[in-house]
Amino acid sequence: MQKEKPIQATLVEFPCDCGKGFYRVDESARVVHTNPKQWKHKCSACGKETHFAFPYSMVKYKGQEFVLAKHIRFEGNDHIK
Repeated sequence: MQKEKPIQATLVEFPCDCGKGFYRVDESARVVHTNPKQWKHKCSACGKETHFAFPYSMVKYKGQEFVLAKHIRFEGNDHIK
């Protein structure tokens, strides 16, 4: 059985060059299965698109980076739309 306890963690975001938004995973796009894998992201303000080897936002705890479960659960995708 899982147990939960509160922790002190940091949310890691990647700001866009537009200065207004942050990149978020485009969940309608497919993961690119290169080495490393690539996730398509869109700026939350201007819509600019790019790919990153980490799905942002992520959580950092004690120097370790953790990705959100929702970003690894749709990994069966093979191609960019």
